[in-house]
Amino acid sequence: MQASDSEDAIVEQLELSAPPERVFRALTDPRELAAWWGDSRMYVCDRWNLDLRVGGRWRATGHSARGGTFAVEGEFLEIDAPRTLVYTWKPDWIEVPSTTIRIVLEAIPVGTRLTWTQRGFAGYPKALADQRGGLPSVLAWLRGFVEHSETVGSRR
Repeated sequence: MQASDSEDAIVEQLELSAPPERVFRALTDPRELAAWWGDSRMYVCDRWNLDLRVGGRWRATGHSARGGTFAVEGEFLEIDAPRTLVYTWKPDWIEVPSTTIRIVLEAIPVGTRLTWTQRGFAGYPKALADQRGGLPSVLAWLRGFVEHSETVGSRR
């Protein structure tokens, strides 16, 4: 990673014991997203609306454990099921321009190698730190869901 990338991008990679088709569905089905994205001790995404096509919009709304509400939205830029998903990400809780998330799913002998890259944070260090702090939880929730059927309601 180049020095300038460290100020603009987050890159995370993990291996999941689930096939790419299963992981892709967990990332694109509104019911599945609502089932796993969140933890009642932190925040929960209550509702996902997706128009899963290039140019289609998406929006998630939710609430925090402290009672506040939030929304995040964007547009799908690339969809190549079950290999690649690219979309913009614009939250309402922190100042940042729309960033771009690229998720690449690669079939490997044990399941799927997921590479999550989010770019567009240059000049917004607080937003970069916020996403860097939160992404490991999101990926852990995804792992729990696709590998063990863990949901927001089953996490304690």
